[in-house]
Amino acid sequence: MQRFAEITDNEALLALIGALDARDTYRRDHASRDNQVAFIAQLLACFKLAPELKIQIRNAVLIHDIGMIGVPDDILTKPGNLSRDERRLIRSASSIAAKILSMTPSLSAEREMILHQNEHWDGSGYPDKLRGKEIPAGSRFISIAQAVDAMTHDRPYRRARPLSYCLNELQSKAGQQFDPVVAKIAAKLLCNRKRLPVVTSEQAASLQD
Repeated sequence: MQRFAEITDNEALLALIGALDARDTYRRDHASRDNQVAFIAQLLACFKLAPELKIQIRNAVLIHDIGMIGVPDDILTKPGNLSRDERRLIRSASSIAAKILSMTPSLSAEREMILHQNEHWDGSGYPDKLRGKEIPAGSRFISIAQAVDAMTHDRPYRRARPLSYCLNELQSKAGQQFDPVVAKIAAKLLCNRKRLPVVTSEQAASLQD
């Protein structure tokens, strides 16, 4: 099935984006989707991936939070620590997203990326504890974009972190939480936004599933 070069070509994708836009409460407390899309576009430009895969990843970034529709507003905007049950509800968002997207065959690849966006490179993530290259390549990119976005923007429970903190997290958790190649290039990209870092052929090959 041919992918959509522009998001306006995919009515299902537009409908899901519209649903997210309607969730005003969550949008106020979550950094703009535009920031994540801009960063992922720069990050993907560093890699020689198939054009179709890049489109799928960009699509997935646009709607990766769609499962949050199933989480109550008072949990999404809570300024303090979450309880165990509240954390469980937050963690269920990716599975909720997968159920929503299961009704849209044209976004099947994006569904898998979003379902596994919280898997960790070392196998400690969820929902399926996938590790390393078992994790869809797109999910590994979304994980990085999500983390950078979360660290560099205000949240109800804390202020935005400085760039130095973000860089340290990417470096220290490379090979644990994050794909080490994607994390390394993301850190370089944050350090120098004007000049895209170079990805070696060995690094590019390591991304393949």
